[in-house]
Amino acid sequence: MKRIYDWHKTLVERAQQEFGLSGYQMYLSGLLEGALILWIIMKVASLFKTSSDFPF
Repeated sequence: MKRIYDWHKTLVERAQQEFGLSGYQMYLSGLLEGALILWIIMKVASLFKTSSDFPF
């Protein structure tokens, strides 16, 4: 597990230096990326919805 942690840490630090981002910008981009991925998953999941539990 430590190898994965160290690999991810160096990857993030290298990307931060290459793009010239601050720590706050890295956190914000991670938050926005997570929100976008969640939105896409919810849209795809709604395509397979067959019926509703509520009769609206």
